Amino acid sequence: MGQQKLWKGLVIGAVIGGVAALLDKDTRSYVGEKSRLAGSKCQGYVKHPSEAIHTLRVNYESFSNQVNKGVEDLLELLQKAESMLNRVGEINQEVKQQLEAVDDSKEAS
Repeated sequence: MGQQKLWKGLVIGAVIGGVAALLDKDTRSYVGEKSRLAGSKCQGYVKHPSEAIHTLRVNYESFSNQVNKGVEDLLELLQKAESMLNRVGEINQEVKQQLEAVDDSKEAS
């Protein structure tokens, strides 16, 4: 029940916001221009569906390559961070050992 009210409220808010935005002349002209452009593109794709499929495939491949590159870069950064953290851990152990050695020498004297 609560979820239904949420979606109903979102839709009503979106409609009210859209109507309020269209009160501005510049916004109306922008929306009209973009709507006509989208309509002409849709008509072109209806007339030439193979072009639509080709464009979709090319865009998908481009997006996929960008995502793969981003994942590879992220993995490389994570490997560098892990290496640095391991090195910090090693340095921390060395410092502890040196401090223990100093403490042991103080206790011995």
